[in-house]
Amino acid sequence: MAVAGGGADGRRAAARVALFPLPFQGNISPMLQLAGALHARGLDVAVLHTVFSAPNPARHPPGFAFDAVPDAAPEAAAGGIAKILALNAAMEASGHVCDALASLLAAEGEPRLACLVIDSTLTATQQAAAGLGLPTLVLRTGSAACFRLFKSYDMLYHKGYLPAQGSYNSAFVYLIEHELRTTHSI
Repeated sequence: MAVAGGGADGRRAAARVALFPLPFQGNISPMLQLAGALHARGLDVAVLHTVFSAPNPARHPPGFAFDAVPDAAPEAAAGGIAKILALNAAMEASGHVCDALASLLAAEGEPRLACLVIDSTLTATQQAAAGLGLPTLVLRTGSAACFRLFKSYDMLYHKGYLPAQGSYNSAFVYLIEHELRTTHSI
């Protein structure tokens, strides 16, 4: 693990925050932006990451620590959801996430680890943190449009549109689009 101490103002940080993004650019960038904001407020930051799509520590300020966690995800996994499910299954089975978090918690001479910020789809990471008693915050890195869609799930479920029944047809798609347009703005 590459470690450098101190908050943005050079003083010793009172606490550390660990962050574990999903290893895709649209997930890593927002997590590193959050890490930068936390660091600017005087916290040390530990970024856990998979070997796949690892961030470059040289591009980040002192006070950031980077720790590669072997993901053991099968290369044959298809993209999208299948890859995320395979990654979670591999992480849970290997125990590497739990080991990395335990190492951060036990680190001597470092500020206390206050919490773990994870990507919403890294369920294996959340389970490992819960097993160690580490408080967890979830960062949803999706777009505003994605957030609005998630906010609409409850309404769509209660109106009977979800779960989807049968095959899609154009009337159903139009109805869903219309309902989404008429939902209260967030």
